[in-house]
Amino acid sequence: MQKTIFLWAISLGLSVGFCSSVQAQNREVETEISLEFNERQLEKHLTTYKEQLNLSRRQERKIKAVQKRYTKKEEKLAQEKGLKLGQKRALQKEKAEALLFILDEEQIEKLNSLAGRKGLFKRII
Repeated sequence: MQKTIFLWAISLGLSVGFCSSVQAQNREVETEISLEFNERQLEKHLTTYKEQLNLSRRQERKIKAVQKRYTKKEEKLAQEKGLKLGQKRALQKEKAEALLFILDEEQIEKLNSLAGRKGLFKRII
């Protein structure tokens, strides 16, 4: 009788622990997805607000070079077989960081205000 209760309590504890770890993983995926959305929006906002950001010619050339470089990487990744969602997200994040590195702090602040959300784009150092 005591063994049955003990085994039942252990199995209940294990199932509760498993459920909580699955919920934590789901929260991490949701956070990752929202970051991916912001990273994709960065490129869109850069092209939309190019004139308002007062980008120098040098910055425009650097942005085009980064876009070209990462387009090649994305095409290469698309040709590979197998699961690559994590790799794609990592590549998007890397591209966003490279694009933000080109902008100065004032331009990042202005981009955030033009996009309508404060702190949407931040330089990750």
